[in-house]
Amino acid sequence: MKKYADEGKYAAPRWLVYPELSAWTIGWRMGYGEEYVLNEPPRNREFGKLFPQPRNWLFNPRKSKFNRFPAFGYLWSEDGLPKYSQIGEDYIEVNDFITIDAEGEFQHDSFSFDSIEHMILFSKYASFGKCDRYVTLEELKSGFDLTSDNLEFWQTFKYTVCLNACYYKIMQDRDLKEKLLATGDKSLVYTSDDEWGGKENLFGFALMELRDEIRRLCENEDLIDWEYTEYLQNKNPYENNHVPQRDVNDKQSPEYRVIETTFENASRYVRDVNLDSKLADKYEIGQIILEKAFVDASSRIGGMITTHRYLILSGYMADFSGFEQGTDWGLHMAKKDSRFKVVDIYTVGDKTQILLLQLPEGFEEVFVNRTEVEEEFIERERKNFEEDLKKDVTEDLADDLWLKRCEFPLGMSDDGEFF
Repeated sequence: MKKYADEGKYAAPRWLVYPELSAWTIGWRMGYGEEYVLNEPPRNREFGKLFPQPRNWLFNPRKSKFNRFPAFGYLWSEDGLPKYSQIGEDYIEVNDFITIDAEGEFQHDSFSFDSIEHMILFSKYASFGKCDRYVTLEELKSGFDLTSDNLEFWQTFKYTVCLNACYYKIMQDRDLKEKLLATGDKSLVYTSDDEWGGKENLFGFALMELRDEIRRLCENEDLIDWEYTEYLQNKNPYENNHVPQRDVNDKQSPEYRVIETTFENASRYVRDVNLDSKLADKYEIGQIILEKAFVDASSRIGGMITTHRYLILSGYMADFSGFEQGTDWGLHMAKKDSRFKVVDIYTVGDKTQILLLQLPEGFEEVFVNRTEVEEEFIERERKNFEEDLKKDVTEDLADDLWLKRCEFPLGMSDDGEFF
C-alpha cells in the first residue's frame, strides 16, 4: 500500500473497488464502503470520462416512465428491452463456462446468492411480498402463486433483473469476466428449454449486453493504481480529528439523502401576490430566507391574476382547510420563523414564479449549494407553471380577503430589508 498514486494513475472508482454494492446502498454511508467514500480523492470530468458509471448506477426512478420496479430492477435503458435480439451465424454456446443455475456464491448489497437464478427468483417473488429475505433457493424453485397482473409486471422487468444478476455475479468473478470478454463480438447462445435459452435466449442476450458494459467500464483499468486504492480502503478517514466533507451531489452521502427526501416529500402550494418590482428583484436564486410571520398558502393551484406567485414546495405545512368557514381557499400554513430556499425564479410573459423550498429545521446548511436534485425539480416546476397559467383562475383565491392575507413579501420587510 502507498499513500500517493503514481503519476498518471488514479484510485479506482467505487464500482470497481466494491462491485457488489449498488449506487443506493447504505453500505456507502454506514457500511464498509463508507471509509473509501470519505477517503476518495476529488474526481474531475477527466476521471468521469475515463471511468464512466455503470448503467445500473445511472438508473433514476424519478425520470422513468414506469411507476414501480421489482427488487433489483435497475433499468439499463429507458424501456428495459434487450439491447440484442438476433443471433448471428457465428455464435458461441455459453453453457461450457456459465449457466444460469451454476453454483457460485456472490453478493449484492446485504444479500447473498448462490447463483444468478437465485437472485432472479428472489426478485420475482419478493417483489410481490411472497417471501422474505431468508427464503431458501429450494422454496423459490418450488414457486409461489402470482396473479395475472403480477406476471404481466414481471414479464416487463425479468430481462432487466437477469441483466443485473449477471452483472453482480460476473463483476465479482475475474475468471468468468475474462472468459466472457474472450468471446469477442460473437453472438452468445444459452442452451436450455426455458425462457432464458431457446428462441428467447434472454440469458445469452444479457451476457452480450453485459460484455459491452464490462468493456466500457474497464477500458482504462490499466490506469488504476491498486496499491493506492488499497491504502484508501484501509485508511482511517477520521485520523487527526479530521472530519471529512462529502459532496452534496454524492448519492451515497447523508446530505444528498436529506435533500432528496425533502424534495420528494414536498407538496405544492401557491401564494399569489402583486410584488413591487424593487422587492421582487431582491430575490436571488440560492438565497435562504427567514420569514418571521405565519405563511398562508393554498393547495388549490390554478391560473393567476397577480404579477407574482410563490410556489412553495413543503412537507411541513399545517392543513387548516377543514377549519375554513365560508371560504374554500385550501388553506395551509407554515409556522413562524420558517426558512425557505429560493430555488428558482422563472418569468413567462408578465407572470413570475418564485420557487421556494421550505427547509427542515436544523439542516439549513445542507441546502446552501445547488444540487442535481434541485435541477430536476426546477425543470419540472417550470413546466408546471406554464401549464398552470393556462388554467382558469381559482375564484376563491382571487377575492380581496385572500389577496390581503398574502400581500406581504416573504423573507423581508415591506421596505425590502431581509430578516
